[in-house]
Amino acid sequence: MQLQVFDPGDVLFRHGDPARYLYILAQGEVKIAMDESGKCVYTGNRVGEVFGWGCLIDCDTYGGSAVCETPVVVLRIDRERLLKLFDSDMESGYLFFKHLSCALGCRLVQACQHMHPIS
Repeated sequence: MQLQVFDPGDVLFRHGDPARYLYILAQGEVKIAMDESGKCVYTGNRVGEVFGWGCLIDCDTYGGSAVCETPVVVLRIDRERLLKLFDSDMESGYLFFKHLSCALGCRLVQACQHMHPIS
């Protein structure tokens, strides 16, 4: 695990980059775009939000891009080390993925509302 600090405009990862790390937000705001257009589909600004989760579900590359909108502090966790931890402590792995699935469900609803606002 490594604490990292980024400036506005810095990129945590780009669509198509090798998916090697999971990022947990400690401070700031991160814009997520799902393609090269850069159109924002989600903005993360809550402490504890997770980005780069695709690295945990056997995706070789990131499916979107994460760009810092403000000064950002994240905890960067190596995919392989995290998966080994989950293998050795299955209860923690279960709880992690349970919370992740809830967070992703909420994020999906927000992204759909952002793309297709209700009149």
